[in-house]
Amino acid sequence: MLTGGVMPEYLYHRTNGVVGLLERLIEDGCREAIDSGRERLDEELLEGLAIDLRDSDRRDPGAGEVPSVPEKPARRKPRRGRNTVFDDRGPLGTAQEGAR
Repeated sequence: MLTGGVMPEYLYHRTNGVVGLLERLIEDGCREAIDSGRERLDEELLEGLAIDLRDSDRRDPGAGEVPSVPEKPARRKPRRGRNTVFDDRGPLGTAQEGAR
């Protein structure tokens, strides 16, 4: 669920690559998926969650333990697949010789 399609890019942009924010987002997402009965993490479910650092009072901002939480990225259209009709697959003789 988290490594396929555009999910890795979404998670990176959503958390700016900060592991603690990623952990919090996944934790809260799992809780929401179970509570709602969806049982699946997807971009739609994660979009509805705000990254919440509930225990930030125990962290030291001066030591960098409280990262800035990035804004949710703007909704983007899914990318279309690349058209491969005109791709050059090499000389015909090479492909035919390999088939023998």
